[in-house]
Amino acid sequence: MAGRGFSLLGLRLDMVFTLSLIIVISTFVFTLLIGSSIGLIGGVLAALLFNAFMWMISPYLLVSMYGLRQLSRSDIPWLYDSLEYLARKSELKSTPKLYIAPIGVPNAFAFGSPIFGYGVAVTDGLLRNLSEDEIEAVVGHEIGHIKHGDMHVMMIATALPSIFLQIGRWVMLSSMYSGGGRDRESNAGASFLIGSALMLIGWLLYLLALRLSRLREFYADAHSAMTVERGAEKLQSALVRIVRATDPRKGEQLVAAKALMIADPTQRVSYSEIREYMEREPSLFEKIMNLFSTHPRIEERLRRLEALKSLYS
Repeated sequence: MAGRGFSLLGLRLDMVFTLSLIIVISTFVFTLLIGSSIGLIGGVLAALLFNAFMWMISPYLLVSMYGLRQLSRSDIPWLYDSLEYLARKSELKSTPKLYIAPIGVPNAFAFGSPIFGYGVAVTDGLLRNLSEDEIEAVVGHEIGHIKHGDMHVMMIATALPSIFLQIGRWVMLSSMYSGGGRDRESNAGASFLIGSALMLIGWLLYLLALRLSRLREFYADAHSAMTVERGAEKLQSALVRIVRATDPRKGEQLVAAKALMIADPTQRVSYSEIREYMEREPSLFEKIMNLFSTHPRIEERLRRLEALKSLYS
């Protein structure tokens, strides 16, 4: 892919289109549901409140789940300085908190909520396996997620599919326990079909949310390329080191926060050079499986970063 063939504007428009599609489909179906059954409003509100609550407390759960320890400048001065510099260069209102996770798998993630604030966490494995330059590029990627408000956008994008799936299950279950009688059996059959349709819409929206997640990974990569000196080159090297050093069996311990990670901790390809990854063509099965992934395949990320080198060198 030639450098000038890569368009950040096109990427932004693609993200806006995908999120808009999720919202438009959701709004249309909600309108039909509310118009035909006021009783569903309570279910929708309950699901929204539950997702909002989980969004608010999720940072505290991550801190507890992964044993995150907050770092100060005196702990790792160069890393703290790098985070502070990139936050300032990205025009964030404040520097995110810096955390370390006692996990051997090399990875990093950004997280936060309005009541918690924002944080960037790196694992022990990342500090052991990557150079300072590579880690700086990784931090630039995570700062990009915070700068773009990805935690908020993805909360909305993933909440809507879950609402439809929950309501669909509720409607289907209610049809199974509706009692006897011809009219009731007829209503039960209609409810079962409606519930099935809602679950199908939920899965469609879920696939769109996954696509949006992959697009936002590209956008965070671009942010690192723009804010870190030789960021595209450093991030390419970092991604290859992370993927090569990741044992998918150990990566399973990070599945709960997989969507937040800089790379899918359950995916590994063992080429040794960046060029080998970029020239590799995924199989048809891998391309299909990528539709269900929160992260783009590393080959495509490296190709896009290669295109950015000529723009931000």
